[in-house]
Amino acid sequence: MALTREQEAWVGVYGEIPHVVNRFFTRRIKRGKIPYVTNMTTINFEVVKEFARKAKILQRGAEFPTAKLNGSVIQSVTPEIIKDSFPFFAEDQLNRPVGVPIYVNGKKVDNKTYERDRRIAGLKQSIETVQEEISAGVFLKGTYKSPDTKNEVKYTFGKETQVNKADVKEWAIWLTQQLNEFSKNRKVSASEILVGEKVFYEIQKAYNTSSNKVIPAQVTRVQTEDKDFELHLNVFGFDLVMIPQVTGTDGALIDCSKKIVIYNDLAFLPAYAGLVNVTGGVSTMEAIDVLIRETSANEKTGEAETLGESGYCPIVVNPSLIKIIEVQDLT
Repeated sequence: MALTREQEAWVGVYGEIPHVVNRFFTRRIKRGKIPYVTNMTTINFEVVKEFARKAKILQRGAEFPTAKLNGSVIQSVTPEIIKDSFPFFAEDQLNRPVGVPIYVNGKKVDNKTYERDRRIAGLKQSIETVQEEISAGVFLKGTYKSPDTKNEVKYTFGKETQVNKADVKEWAIWLTQQLNEFSKNRKVSASEILVGEKVFYEIQKAYNTSSNKVIPAQVTRVQTEDKDFELHLNVFGFDLVMIPQVTGTDGALIDCSKKIVIYNDLAFLPAYAGLVNVTGGVSTMEAIDVLIRETSANEKTGEAETLGESGYCPIVVNPSLIKIIEVQDLT
């Protein structure tokens, strides 16, 4: 059974609402790819492997990486559903004087539409917050832990390396060497260089206007395609992007301040597990990235709910295309 017309409209509203959450890692995992979406609650890695090969995401000759759940090798994963809800009552749409119009983005809307869109906006913020926490853990550590069950999914992931600041005599030469090594060993170019806050400031300091460098570093504030903003450092022909402060699904800060991440976009594949949709008392499975539905009002309390759900599950398909270096002795 497909979505109802109302649900199609709700999902459309969800998609049109501007992002208010920093989607730094989610944006990069999704960039330039068609996501894998299934109507099954379980994501089968054999099926994902074929999808990734046909989509030219999995490198030729590369083996699909191993995934583990709580330390045991798995051939599939059943991601826990990201969900939230906003309760409402019939009188919520009557809380404004009759005849007083509401204008949103220059358009006149009725009370019912206004209240519904406000709930969906809240759901979007909540869902995208968790999606970004999951994305950060997968992007930086190849793992994420469910905040509810504490189940941990861990993908094959390259070992992080270290370098002492004293051993980097010239940042321009050292970073060029790292990029050349990345491309030579992996047969693809790096899509981007991400740097932690302390690395960002260290390079900026080394290439300031009084450092006798031919071209000093320039910091720019860049607007992204989804209207977010990032700090970029343009220096010696490179565009370095500062990694913002991020937390994992456990709420703990992931310290990236001393890290350098060199990667190619093909390292990751966004995937979505199926979601249960209940309409007219009938349950069906939907292949969709985000599902919005409403429950009927409770006979005793009159309370109904607008529900939002997502089976978001990013997958590391090419772990060799991620290189993470930690710079020691930065203050």
